[in-house]
Amino acid sequence: MTFSNQYLPKLTPLAVGILALTMSIPAFAETEIEALRREVAEQRLLIQKILAAQEAQKGQDIQTGGPSRGTGLQAGVPTGPAVPVLTIYGVLDVDVSHADSGFGHKTNIGSGGYTAPRLGIKGEKNLSDDIKAVYLMEAGLSVSTGTVGTGTPALGVNNTVASTGGLTSGGTQFFSRQIYAGLKLPIGTITAGRQYAGSYLASVSESTAMGAGLYGSSATFLPVIASMPTRLNNSLVYVSPKIGGVTGQLTLTSGVGNNVDTVTGTATNSTTDRAGRGGDLAVFYAAGPVKAALTTWRVRNASFNPSLGETGLATRKGFQVGANVDFRVARIYATYVHGKITGGGYEKGTKSLSDASGWSVSAGVPVAGGTILASYTRVDDKSLIPNKDANLAGVAYIYKVLDATTLYGSWGQMRNKSNAAYSLSNGGDLVGVAVPGFNPSGFMVGLNQVF
Repeated sequence: MTFSNQYLPKLTPLAVGILALTMSIPAFAETEIEALRREVAEQRLLIQKILAAQEAQKGQDIQTGGPSRGTGLQAGVPTGPAVPVLTIYGVLDVDVSHADSGFGHKTNIGSGGYTAPRLGIKGEKNLSDDIKAVYLMEAGLSVSTGTVGTGTPALGVNNTVASTGGLTSGGTQFFSRQIYAGLKLPIGTITAGRQYAGSYLASVSESTAMGAGLYGSSATFLPVIASMPTRLNNSLVYVSPKIGGVTGQLTLTSGVGNNVDTVTGTATNSTTDRAGRGGDLAVFYAAGPVKAALTTWRVRNASFNPSLGETGLATRKGFQVGANVDFRVARIYATYVHGKITGGGYEKGTKSLSDASGWSVSAGVPVAGGTILASYTRVDDKSLIPNKDANLAGVAYIYKVLDATTLYGSWGQMRNKSNAAYSLSNGGDLVGVAVPGFNPSGFMVGLNQVF
């Protein structure tokens, strides 16, 4: 049976359009739903990435300055996971000491028995795939008095002067410990500012079991030889990448920046435009159970004393060899330092430490969940001043409650020859010596907290 066209409805163009749209609705709806599904999946993936990044960020915001101090430029600075854009870190250290500096034993609440307290800010910013801008600002603190940077400590018989480990200078210098900025490149890190010298970093890490503090550490005594540089102002530091276990650090300083063309000052304290200029070179090695360092320095003095017959700035120069080996039952440390201060008549004027050497042996032995530390150090002053030698001995016990929390106890004694007046010091305080030939001694207990 056939139908003729006369039986079909006559469809207008509008009716045809409506019919076509109606027939396409199921396909259109299916396409829209798929698009929404894809968008939801993409949003879910983005949320997962954000959560993963936040989880990875944990442990970067809080880093430790004590448990894993490194060598080279970052020694004494918090280490850990990749550095975030900004990290605030610090060390708080309090102790109670009982010490004798020649006026009988005195009890004191101190600050910095194990490591010097500090507050710091550091960070880095990616400039490209392989170049980063880096910076660090670190101020010294006194927990016992609340002073920051360069405040004058409260006067007392046993604690009259801040050591180089705590409040490190005078005047308005707030970031007295370190402050620098620079670039981290594939060929190494270059920074400028006030920075540690590699020789000092080696003296507190590879060279001694006691680190930068505790009564009896060689790092509080051996740097007197040829005035081993600790921190250098106006300095440029290059730290090489680690290759085959070897890292190098070169530190150059333009000195105090005197803009003079002649000798200036007084009859007892004069200077020139070369004051403080010099450099320091350190090479560090670490592989397996062995760590070692070889360093040398050459730096001009900041001033000279014409009243003693001195005619110009002396030069401080020396070298240091230090190493330690982990024998599992104990880690043994040893170091040797030799240095001279010569030129400008210093050898016959000020004389002290114009030719000196020193050595130290120390060890760390794990016991009862903690570590027993012991150290012996000797300094031999061969200048024209007789009997200026001294020996330093110390023992300590440290116990880590957590990686960032350490309890410690320490005893030490400095034995001065008749013309020597060296102080007994820890990481932040001194036991003062008023009379040459006296042997200061003391013990302390304390708590060290890093954050």
